[in-house]
Amino acid sequence: MRQPYVARKVSKRTGATRYTGMYYDATGTPRSAGTYDDELEALTAARREQDKPASGVLGEMTLAQRRAMTFEEFWPIFQRHHRVEPNTMQTYFGTWINHVRPYLKADRVATFDSARAIQYFTWLAEAERTVNTRRACRTVLSAMLGLAIRLGYRSDNPVRGLNVGKQAAHKNIKVINETVFWELCDKLPLPTQRLFAEYIISTGVRFCEAISFQEGDLDYDTGMLKVCRSTVEVAKQFHPAAGRFVTRPYTKNGEHRRFKIGRPLVEKIRGHAQEHGLKTGDLIFPVRLFKPETAWVNLPRCTEEEMQAAAKTSFISPVTGVRVTHTKVSTYRKHGCRCGPCVQAYRDYRSAYRVQAMARKGKVARRRVRRDGNDYLAASEWSAMWIPARRAVGVDITPYQLRHSHASLLLAHGVPLPDVQARLGHNDLTSTTHYVWALAEESEAAATAMNVLLGYEAKQPDPQEAMLARMEAMMNRMQAMIDPPLARRIAAESSTSRPGLHLVTDTLTAMQIPTGN
Repeated sequence: MRQPYVARKVSKRTGATRYTGMYYDATGTPRSAGTYDDELEALTAARREQDKPASGVLGEMTLAQRRAMTFEEFWPIFQRHHRVEPNTMQTYFGTWINHVRPYLKADRVATFDSARAIQYFTWLAEAERTVNTRRACRTVLSAMLGLAIRLGYRSDNPVRGLNVGKQAAHKNIKVINETVFWELCDKLPLPTQRLFAEYIISTGVRFCEAISFQEGDLDYDTGMLKVCRSTVEVAKQFHPAAGRFVTRPYTKNGEHRRFKIGRPLVEKIRGHAQEHGLKTGDLIFPVRLFKPETAWVNLPRCTEEEMQAAAKTSFISPVTGVRVTHTKVSTYRKHGCRCGPCVQAYRDYRSAYRVQAMARKGKVARRRVRRDGNDYLAASEWSAMWIPARRAVGVDITPYQLRHSHASLLLAHGVPLPDVQARLGHNDLTSTTHYVWALAEESEAAATAMNVLLGYEAKQPDPQEAMLARMEAMMNRMQAMIDPPLARRIAAESSTSRPGLHLVTDTLTAMQIPTGN
């Protein structure tokens, strides 16, 4: 086990040095034992805290020690022995630090009863915590007390089933159509970014499943896609190996799924894999393909033709009053030009200067790809690329809502609900029906009916009724044009020499004119 240590901190205001004793708890997380004026005192406090028995808590504590255990002391035990996904434990930790610990850290686990639980949730309501926050607090407390029951600290769980308020309504599902999507793709600067967005809206996979897409998961001949893993980003303290990304050999619902995707997208992915030399098992969308070596990745850049054309033009500087040309660093810095070519020239100059400055110091220039060895695309990195494109188009849609758009577009074009459920990977059909409600929200049928009832609009005739009315009017005009006696004589003649005479007979029958037969 790692040894305690002392962290020094110098006050900027007084210049005094303070010492914080640091130790490692049962989970290996560094903790503070307090801040002191003396370094030896801080180190002693850190050693005292780390030497407290933690490994034998599960079975070697006496009954008195169990009854004296507080929630603050029980949390490291819970964090170490409660079996959940790392990202779930990270969510638990945020709820614990922000909403549970400030109120209940000194309460004893063994004596926490229903009255104290009701009082705690009343405090949360009075502090204007949302219903979702209160539900999260109930989940964390219920999990902690459940583990305490299994360890013999207590025999009941007073939090389970406790009413914490009415569940807030689900947020409205926002979707976009294919026209808006292609406008968004045009605003993404790199081909890999555009292909990644097209892959999500075409397949409806979750972001954690999209970044786990590997070469070999897609059969290029049949177009069958296998979604069989998911990757989440967690803090270092919650990662099993102190890393950043955790890849699970299953999807969010714990199962695998297969479905077919369109041939154009299959060919695009095949060309993408061949262009970048991806082998079986390699990520199709590694982060290095989203961040090229050039700086200012997600800012618009001018083409070479635009830069050459700008270099041939000049203007009178409003600052110095002399004639200068574009695409020069001095034009940006000294003459105040902020056009696209001048801004790009200045940014490239600054980027090259930083590389040279670091090289003179014997350091390697900062890379555009992370140095932590992880090649997965983080959600924050994708949002940084998506938000500028969204603002350029003028729509308020998040990256995850591409999945919503996928489901809504399929349902709008008549794809059966079970097929959409299978593509999205929903365990329950109820989750898929939310997208049906989203389509119903955008329907104009009810609004049009009310406009007709209130007299705002004229009632539009039914297409079938309109066709019958046109046929009836045509028959009336034909009946008025044909002389009935002449029509009877023509119908009475032999039709052997006139093969088309049955058309006249059928017309007279339709007009209810007797033919004399």
